[in-house]
Amino acid sequence: MKLLLILFVLFFFNPLYALTISQSVKSTIDNNPKVQISIEKLNESKELIENAYGQKLPSITTTISGTYSNADKSATTGDTTPETLTDKYKLSLSQNLYDGGINNLEINRSQILYNNEILKFQNTLQELILNAIDGYLTVINYKESLEANKKNYDSVLRVLEETKTRFELGSATLYDLQSAESAFSIAETNLFIADQNYLISKKTFKRIVGEEPLELETLIDLNEDLIFKNVISNVNIKNFNLLILKNEISNKKILLEKEKNTKLPSLDLSASAEYSNAGRMDDGTESTDGTIALTLTIPIFQQNIDNSNIRKYNSQILQSELNVEDYLADLDIETSNLFKNYLISKSSIKTNLKRIDTIETSIEIIKEEYDIGTKSITDLIEAESDLLDVNVSYLNAKKDYILNYFKIKALEGNLLELFKNYIPKFN
Repeated sequence: MKLLLILFVLFFFNPLYALTISQSVKSTIDNNPKVQISIEKLNESKELIENAYGQKLPSITTTISGTYSNADKSATTGDTTPETLTDKYKLSLSQNLYDGGINNLEINRSQILYNNEILKFQNTLQELILNAIDGYLTVINYKESLEANKKNYDSVLRVLEETKTRFELGSATLYDLQSAESAFSIAETNLFIADQNYLISKKTFKRIVGEEPLELETLIDLNEDLIFKNVISNVNIKNFNLLILKNEISNKKILLEKEKNTKLPSLDLSASAEYSNAGRMDDGTESTDGTIALTLTIPIFQQNIDNSNIRKYNSQILQSELNVEDYLADLDIETSNLFKNYLISKSSIKTNLKRIDTIETSIEIIKEEYDIGTKSITDLIEAESDLLDVNVSYLNAKKDYILNYFKIKALEGNLLELFKNYIPKFN
């Protein structure tokens, strides 16, 4: 059953002057430096893929050298002092023809690492969105709490003034006056606390969102009743942290395969072409030279480092698999607790609304009985205090209900879908 008192459409038909949750999220994503940092990490991780593909391409180098030489020579035919300047131009090419599949494995591994950076980026966005929503709801909560405290303050102040008048007329006792003054002091303190909470919440909101919390929409419609079995299913499939841990297993398996493949032979092709021109100053010669070679490398003994690494990666794979199992168990408990809190807060809203109606009716009756002298000032003050407590409890339950909903969506990995229009584009 939908909570009719909690109505808010996240994306549609909002007044132009109002700052909505979706607009707050957009501002947070646009202004928070963590987003740009995460994008740069993605760009950095993308270079791993480029580098892995580059390892399969040939390496081509060229060298140019000039050599000047001068030597004195003595012979029976006379002395000579030949001078030569030799130019050499060389082009070299090397290409791996077979590496046991190591380069292909590294390409797959680089893609897994890049996918992990994407998941971390999405996790960062989810945390920022939750912070924005929490800040948004906190401002609304403290604002409404302030209004409830103002209302209670005004009520207690009227009671105090009436009690003072009654005391002067002799129809109220000193105890009644002291009770009213005590209640007023408490109401005054509560009002000050509520006012300070509201001021701090607005500063915090601006720090997170980068906007002033003006005219926030207070009616929120989640428009969905969550079903526990569906939530659990989504969490076990799409939770970002879980996917990162699973990717880590794949990463370790590739590292293991690479280490095993270091035992395989490798075949490399190398070729070079050289042109030399000697004797610019004296008559000289020109020469050209070309070579091509195939090199087969067969590992025989590698100081047992390869075997040690194989055992290490096998151990790391087992650790990663245990981490996944452990995290799945933690996720189940976390999801259950969060869903429990979601249901409790939803029920608390209904309960507090009924209690508010009951107490308001009770206050009207107590006021009438107080006027005819059958109820004391203490009864009236207690009823006003009860109304304030229930109003605050209602506001807290409403905030918890909405925030728990979005936290569940984040745990499922579905939160970004609600705000997909504001997610930065990256390739």
